[in-house]
Formats: sequence, C-alpha cells, structure tokens
Amino acid sequence: MSRQSSSQARETYQQIARAIAFMRQHHLSQPDLETIAQHVHLSKYHFQRLFTQWAGISPKRFSQYLTLDYAKSKIEDTQSLLELS
Repeated sequence: MSRQSSSQARETYQQIARAIAFMRQHHLSQPDLETIAQHVHLSKYHFQRLFTQWAGISPKRFSQYLTLDYAKSKIEDTQSLLELS
C-alpha cells in the first residue's frame, strides 16, 4: 500500500467515524443521507458507498439499529408502556 493510499484510507476512516458520531448524536431527528454526507463533506452517493464498505451495513440500516436500540432502552426504563412518549 502506498503512502498516498494509506493516507486516503485514514481520511476515509475518520470521515466514517465522524458520520457515525453525528448519526448517534442526532438519531432522534433521523438525519437523511444528504445531511449526513454533507456533515462529512462527501456527496451522498460517495458517502453511501464508503459507509457501506467501511461499516459493513448501509447508513439507513445503521440508523434503524440506533432507533431500535433507543426504543429498547426506553422500554426497559419505563414501568408501563402507557408512560412511553
């Protein structure tokens, strides 16, 4: 692997890490692909491809996991399902 490709891989890793952090931080507002891609300075098409390559799942699937995880935590923390908001 050349120095340039190693540097490029490091930059891509950092972009995907920033995207994941952004998605975790804003999971309640469910940012769309365009918003997340803009946050890491990529086109939505390039971001979709890179995210899937690096994370092993699509950004949409990752967002669904975050939503499911949040819902599970709310259910666990609530005495009655009627109290959920």
